[in-house]
Amino acid sequence: MGKSKRGKQKKFDIVVFPRSVLPKEKPVSLKERQWSELPSDILLKIFEKVGQINVLTKAIRVCRDWLEVARNDPILWRKVDMTYHGDQFGPNDLEDIACVAVNWSAGQLEEFSAEKFGSGALLQYIASRSSNLKCIRLIKSPVSRKTLKKVIKRCPLIEEIELTGYLCTAALCQAIGLLCPRLKCFRLNEIRFYPGYSHERNSIANCIGITMPNLHSLQLISSRMTEKGLYAILEGCPQLESLDVRNCCNLSINERIESELERIKILRLPDDSIDDWKFSHHLIPYYFDYDYCDCPSCAKSDSDSDSETYFDIEYGHIMFQHWD
Repeated sequence: MGKSKRGKQKKFDIVVFPRSVLPKEKPVSLKERQWSELPSDILLKIFEKVGQINVLTKAIRVCRDWLEVARNDPILWRKVDMTYHGDQFGPNDLEDIACVAVNWSAGQLEEFSAEKFGSGALLQYIASRSSNLKCIRLIKSPVSRKTLKKVIKRCPLIEEIELTGYLCTAALCQAIGLLCPRLKCFRLNEIRFYPGYSHERNSIANCIGITMPNLHSLQLISSRMTEKGLYAILEGCPQLESLDVRNCCNLSINERIESELERIKILRLPDDSIDDWKFSHHLIPYYFDYDYCDCPSCAKSDSDSDSETYFDIEYGHIMFQHWD
């Protein structure tokens, strides 16, 4: 820190002059700017900030050097996040962009996130070229449960799975738990809440407790499970450190549940605010929908039509049955 002429210590080293005393600089035209002179390490940091979609649709068109930097650095494509794209692109365009990102990752892709797009063909393409895949996040994805199980089966290193706005079943949770022994983080969030029809969600909770004992983090926003399902999770997942059950209006925290929750380090309860959840804009307010009532015909439509029902499958010493 320097001293002023009066001998007092200045507070800042940098002095900001008024614009009126600054020398006027000649504006540099776009043609005179040498975009290719930016160091590659700085350029890669810029690419990481703007996101893969903007890199593939805008940045690589600036000059050939930017294209080469993006294409020849697989580390840049280790985490491909294609959420928050709005309505700028159609599903087919987004799938083309995703395929390019997967190709440029050169087999080093570890995390893939997609929002409101993602066909079964795309996910199988990703699985075939990404042996190091550890994380899949699907937000309102149209992929079928049958295809999703095939993809997960080809990715033995999976540690994190998110399914938000996805019609999941107990059979799918069972398959995920058995096919992903390394699974540590599981997010199964619904975008609309129905007060009744909690039996299927309790069955899902039982499958989580039985097949995912190594979970460290679990998020079940807007689930219709009751305290019976939550207790099955807490009993079957002893390593659980983070639990998010916001907007789960069927849950009532009794003394038995409360004592189990004391070991959870990060806890979000049903009445906690949902505003800071990054996908809260997808939430649909409750309204009566006859497709999800308690009658047998409607309950049948929520079953997993792509595979055997979970209570007919035996895996080793585990026989899954209908829980009351």
